[in-house]
Amino acid sequence: MSPVRVPRPSRSVWSIALGLVLLVLVLPTLLTPWIASRVRTAAGARGFDVTWHRLAFRWPLHVGIDSLVVSRQDAPVLQAARVELDAGLRGLMPHLSLTRLALTDAHVLLPTAPPDDARDDAEVRDEDADAGAPAAPRVRAAAQQLADALLLPARRLPTLQFNEVRVQRGDSLFAEIDGLSLTHERGGVQLAATGALAGERRMPFEVALQWHHDDRLVGRLAFEVPETDGRATALPFLIEGHVTQDRRAGVLRIADDTRVSVGAIALRLGGEVRRKGPRFAGALEVDGLTATDVQHHLPRAVLGPLADVPVAGTWDWRASVVLDVASPDSARFTADVIPHGLALAGSDAHLRLGRLAGPFVADIHVPRGLVRRDLSDANPHYRPLARISPLLQHALLTNEDGSFYQHRGFNTGAIQGAMAANLRSGSFKRGAGTITMQLARNLFLGHRRTLSRKGQEVVLAWMLEHLTGLGKDRLLEIYLNIIEWGPGVHGADEAARFYFDKDASDLTLDEALFLTVIVPSPSRWRSRVNPD
Repeated sequence: MSPVRVPRPSRSVWSIALGLVLLVLVLPTLLTPWIASRVRTAAGARGFDVTWHRLAFRWPLHVGIDSLVVSRQDAPVLQAARVELDAGLRGLMPHLSLTRLALTDAHVLLPTAPPDDARDDAEVRDEDADAGAPAAPRVRAAAQQLADALLLPARRLPTLQFNEVRVQRGDSLFAEIDGLSLTHERGGVQLAATGALAGERRMPFEVALQWHHDDRLVGRLAFEVPETDGRATALPFLIEGHVTQDRRAGVLRIADDTRVSVGAIALRLGGEVRRKGPRFAGALEVDGLTATDVQHHLPRAVLGPLADVPVAGTWDWRASVVLDVASPDSARFTADVIPHGLALAGSDAHLRLGRLAGPFVADIHVPRGLVRRDLSDANPHYRPLARISPLLQHALLTNEDGSFYQHRGFNTGAIQGAMAANLRSGSFKRGAGTITMQLARNLFLGHRRTLSRKGQEVVLAWMLEHLTGLGKDRLLEIYLNIIEWGPGVHGADEAARFYFDKDASDLTLDEALFLTVIVPSPSRWRSRVNPD
């Protein structure tokens, strides 16, 4: 049998193969300048300037950039030690699209709007003069960023991998992202992230969410809440519901059957975000809450002095909010507590709410610490309500809380007005605190500007009005005997003696109006009152 002869490749085949090899080796060098030019052109078309230390292309369709800086009008927007981009072919008519973006050791600077005016924030503004005005530029910018982020086409985003990313707004650090990944599987999106939110105290967080192809959203969000003793307590939220995006209409919707659980506490959540405005709406409901569940599942740093208050019975809670940034005056807020046999179950060692009905010694929280006042006849400046000028009472109620005798702890109408005023000013220019809320703050909480402290204040105000048996007159009487009217001056009679050398029952209308003006910020008036 003769051997089988295998034909040798022709010279032309070898030439083609060699040419392809050389092309593969040389093409990255040839493509790199073209890619660099395209990146600069694309960034320039969007108003950005880009620079880098090194840009390199390698197969298959991978671009790596070292020391990238993205700027707008000479202000940096993004700085990254390393950026990697991968592209691929997609669609029936294949076209290149970004399939992966990785950032390492990056610094993101979010834009902030300039101040709206040069007015001194220390001066009291007439917020009603701005009624009908749009929201402040800084508010509109932040709201638009949030709405755009929530309406990003998550299912069409490239795979994202971020490591050691710092996010900053203005001069303040907003968040540190130790690691973030967004991946795609079977038509769904998976998001995982770890990092920390910056604020008064650093708060580490961990996120693991899955948004399935049928719009079902499930996952976990957890925070490490710092306690006063330096330790941290885990606060985990489990999420299960449906979230839909209508990008053509610019609307994201959270279905009303969405559940957010914290241990045994299960809240129903619903809402929507509209790009037009932008407009944000949300509602929360929870049934059958008990003090034991709340105190067991929420950290003491969140509850503050409420962590040890014994309360029997259950309650339901309903709340909703609507904010249209384009029309601040359309802001709406509702909140309702539905009690079921709620009652104080005994004496609490910390707050001792039961003592407020009779004579007691008040430890008054002021910005500089604590001041003690005896609210009994042993104090020569203590005055029952009947011995405080009605002119001062009416002037103070008109200025501080005109509906004090109508509301039951907090005033939703005042909250709506404050929301509108603060949207227009771009800062917290107006509060919505009632006299009952101020009483809770002065007696039990202090003056830290934190969300948890504000929540504690609202709850305590409700308890003072509903669970202590105290009438409105007694609440007003305590308030008028403890509030600050100047350096070391607390209570109506001390103020009347300090400023006018007369008893609190003998004030004239002008004197009552003068004292009323001082109440919102007594420290501001220290340098304005002539001691003579």
